[in-house]
Amino acid sequence: MAKPIKLEITPRERGSKGAMNQLRRDGFLPASMSQKGGDAVSFSLRREEFRKALVANGMSSVFKLQADRKTSYTAMVRELQRAPLSGDWLHVTFQAVSLTEETTGDIPVHVRGRDDLIHNGYELLQHLETLHLKGLPGDFPASVDVEVGAMEPGDQVTVADLKLPKGVTALTEPERLVLAVAHPKVREEEPAAAAAQETPAEEAAEPAAEEEAAPPAEEKEKGGKKGK
Repeated sequence: MAKPIKLEITPRERGSKGAMNQLRRDGFLPASMSQKGGDAVSFSLRREEFRKALVANGMSSVFKLQADRKTSYTAMVRELQRAPLSGDWLHVTFQAVSLTEETTGDIPVHVRGRDDLIHNGYELLQHLETLHLKGLPGDFPASVDVEVGAMEPGDQVTVADLKLPKGVTALTEPERLVLAVAHPKVREEEPAAAAAQETPAEEAAEPAAEEEAAPPAEEKEKGGKKGK
């Protein structure tokens, strides 16, 4: 079981939007934690410290949120709110967990060997980005890895094919397709486009031909009148 990652937090009162923006400018990230049978806890943490912990350990990590020497919480990230345009972090919500009680989490699927597959001229069709897993918080992997470098067209991977850590089970249906390998689709649009470009030229030539043929017909009609 992985050891919880320690993060120092600063308790805070639920503040205004201006107060939250000031926290962000000072390098902190507003946060809260929900707990079963208890009130939500509001606090802030250093944004850069939290970012490094996520990069190194993943979203499914278990954190020890240390408020002071006597107060700490064991929790997992439940939601990370981002700004729509910039993508900057606005707020993080944690969920209190017990290391001895099973919980659930959405764990990302990490594809390995994608470049080898593309180099071989094949196409990867990924159907699932995350898996819904159940287990003890400390047993969750940072990601579920799938190696595709040696796969060929027609090969596929279902949830049942995945190797999960001991004690962790998938709640996603076993028959669900995770990914498949196929030949690249052959484009047939170019001939159709060429035909479409030729058509206007042909249509434009027809009126020109009709205009050239018009004068002889007019002369023949005048000549008939003279004959009378």
